[in-house]
Amino acid sequence: MTELLFVAAIVAAVAAVALRRLAKARRRRAAVSGPGATAASAIPIRDFGEMDAELARRRCPSCGVRFSLAGEGSRSLDGRTLRVARLACEDCEESVEVYFDTSALLQ
Repeated sequence: MTELLFVAAIVAAVAAVALRRLAKARRRRAAVSGPGATAASAIPIRDFGEMDAELARRRCPSCGVRFSLAGEGSRSLDGRTLRVARLACEDCEESVEVYFDTSALLQ
């Protein structure tokens, strides 16, 4: 009976590690291919409040901690004005850039 419990505990531990790795891989794929990951997939915004809300939702794909804003700037590309936010994780030092299309920005 003890051996059966020991085997069940090992199987549960292996399953937990596998699920964690799958979740991390899913977060990483979303970070590099989701909305705002590239200039081509820039997120259209009408005011900077939308940008702030989106950035506040972003989490590090490696450790899951909320990113902090490391910097931002503007770029022009193909007649569009883009705002690029650089986010950094203070725990694991992962960083990403998020692109926003500010062409329709209400002033």
